[in-house]
Amino acid sequence: MSLVWIRSMAATFITLLMLQPIMASANGGPLVNAAGGYGLLQLDEQSAISLVREKVIFDIGQRTNPYETEANVSVAYELHNQDEVRTTVDIIFLTPAQGNLMVTEGSKRLPSAEAADPRLVNWAPGMKDNVIEPISGKQLPMRGSSYGQEAVGTQFSLTFEPNETKSIVIRYTDRGGMYDRGVINTIYSHLYYLSPAKFWEGKPFVELEIRLPDLGNTLHSNLPLVKVDSVTYKADFNDLPEGEWYFSYAESSRILFPTNMEKDHNLLVLGTSAVGAILAAGAALLLRRNSIYLVSAAGIFIFIVYYITKMGGYPFNGIFVGITDVMAGAMLMFGYTRVRRRNRRSTEKSAEDRSQSQ
Repeated sequence: MSLVWIRSMAATFITLLMLQPIMASANGGPLVNAAGGYGLLQLDEQSAISLVREKVIFDIGQRTNPYETEANVSVAYELHNQDEVRTTVDIIFLTPAQGNLMVTEGSKRLPSAEAADPRLVNWAPGMKDNVIEPISGKQLPMRGSSYGQEAVGTQFSLTFEPNETKSIVIRYTDRGGMYDRGVINTIYSHLYYLSPAKFWEGKPFVELEIRLPDLGNTLHSNLPLVKVDSVTYKADFNDLPEGEWYFSYAESSRILFPTNMEKDHNLLVLGTSAVGAILAAGAALLLRRNSIYLVSAAGIFIFIVYYITKMGGYPFNGIFVGITDVMAGAMLMFGYTRVRRRNRRSTEKSAEDRSQSQ
């Protein structure tokens, strides 16, 4: 057996060892080997660390840019060491995207670093290729785009004494997603990975909370939430919910009908206006009072201008909305001339009939 062959086999064996998955747990879970070795990470299903409690809060601040939303996310973990020995665990926390992630234990900030390669052997982020329009509940396709298909991982370490329970808080910024195609008010969405926590031991008590930026927003969540006050929604679970948590919200200002879809809402506004104009014309003709139609027409025109705010999208929105307003005003004025003419004829005919009877 030649020395060259022995060296070749040894090199091959070492390479294969280096390419083996490195064990890890996510959403606050232990690494069997510190990340930074070779190969993909792997979630550890026998960590002996249980997740007792998980509380997630999305606090969505006021927007300074209509094309961007930002949420301050706070994740509180209560972890328990089930072993009778002192244990140090390396943890990876996974998010769809993040900014300024910080991990604290009490008042102490724990050192953390972004994982060079957050891909995992036994977990992958699900792809989300649609968004829910929260006012109508309609599912909207994202047309070739998706979000959530890539995860960002941040690593840190915790040391547990035998049977010790620790509480940590993870804070980060989530920019979320935006949908502005064919809707009146922009839809904003956020995604949180719940499923990595299933690799912890035990059944955690899970609390979810959303704080919307202001009044007048409508929320949709794939997990049922209870409205606590005008801007806060909460939910409690005695076990980890299945799948991931995603929610979307949109302003409901200047939305009269239960839909945020541009085409549907505008047609309902125009249809309602047409019915109103017909009823006003009928009342004006019946009572022979032109003023009834004139006042109604003014109200209907204001109604159209107020509730039709978007048509065609950028850069044609202002043009199409303006044309619609002009055409609606012209049709209402045409209706007024017709009503006035018919009332004049009716008045003249009545006067003629009275003169003939005398």
